[in-house]
Amino acid sequence: MVRNGKMMMYYGDGRGKTALAIGQGIRALGEGFSVVMIQFLDYYESKEFVPLKSLEPNFRVFKFQKGKECPENTEEIKNEVSLAMNFSKKILETGECEMVILDGILDAVAKGALTAEEVMAAVDKRSYYTDVIVTGNHDCPALRLHCDYVCRLQTEQDGKKD
Repeated sequence: MVRNGKMMMYYGDGRGKTALAIGQGIRALGEGFSVVMIQFLDYYESKEFVPLKSLEPNFRVFKFQKGKECPENTEEIKNEVSLAMNFSKKILETGECEMVILDGILDAVAKGALTAEEVMAAVDKRSYYTDVIVTGNHDCPALRLHCDYVCRLQTEQDGKKD
């Protein structure tokens, strides 16, 4: 049986997009596949990445942000996004893994640091068996058209007690 890679989008103002993508990555590991996760515009030190270190080299995470706070300089943001995108292209073109998670890339598109066309050009060069997951707070209709699955996460209640 030939495995055909899928494209998935997880977006919305709700929490859990990255965790959902990581969960899909762990599921892929269970199937014997390897995963590369590339983070765009993530300046937080999330605890969910600590246990992923123990899954290397089969689940690798890459960040290209220089600091812990989002820079005010738009050019600096574009440079960080450009580094992440160039690395993403390399991973997608070489077919070195079965799943690529582009975490936060939808927000990079929304901020104008990338275009949807640039993202699709890179995704279109992936190996036929490679799954791609894109995440972010913002929907991207141009990318949505190419997705096999789209999931919108929305917070209904903030969980705070009066």
